[in-house]
Amino acid sequence: MSAEAMELRKARERFAALGKVEWLLTADGAATFVEARTGAERVVVARFSDKATTDEIDFFVNAPRMVDLLLRLVDRAIAATRRVGASTSQQVQPAGKPVNYAAQAAMKCGEPAFLVFLEQRHGLERPLTDDRAAQKLRSLLRITSRKELNNDSAAAERWRSLCTDYQAWRKAGL
Repeated sequence: MSAEAMELRKARERFAALGKVEWLLTADGAATFVEARTGAERVVVARFSDKATTDEIDFFVNAPRMVDLLLRLVDRAIAATRRVGASTSQQVQPAGKPVNYAAQAAMKCGEPAFLVFLEQRHGLERPLTDDRAAQKLRSLLRITSRKELNNDSAAAERWRSLCTDYQAWRKAGL
C-alpha cells in the first residue's frame, strides 16, 4: 500500500471516529468557540483567539462537512477509475470472436485523457487531435495502419503494453 493510500486510510479512520457529530459555532461574550453536539450533549472542541479571522473560523467549523464531501468525491473517483480500467484492460471476448485492437486504438485516440498521456509520455504535439494521436500510435507501434493490430501479434503486444502503461499513468495521476 502506498504512503498516500495509508494516509487516506488514516484520514477515513479519524473521520469515522468523530461519529455523527455536529459542530456548532458558539459565542459567549467575547469568546468564540466550537461545540460538538451529539444528541443532547455539547462539548467545547476549540476556542478561537480574538485575532482569528472569520474565514479561519468558518473553515474550522465546516471541516467535518468538507472532509465528508472530499472523501465521497475520492470514493467516486476511485470507483470510476476502476470501471474505466476494467473496461479497457478486459481482453475476454465472446467465444470465437477475436479482440478488435484496431477499434480499441481508434476509440482511445478520441479520449482526452489518452491524448494527454501521449503528450506527456510520448511527445504528442499540440493541438491534441484524434488524427495526431493516430499518427503517434502508428509511429509508436511501428505500424502503417491500426488494422495491423488485429493481424500482427507483435504489434498487438506493443498495443497491449501501451495500454498497460496508460492505465498505470492514469492510476498514478489520481
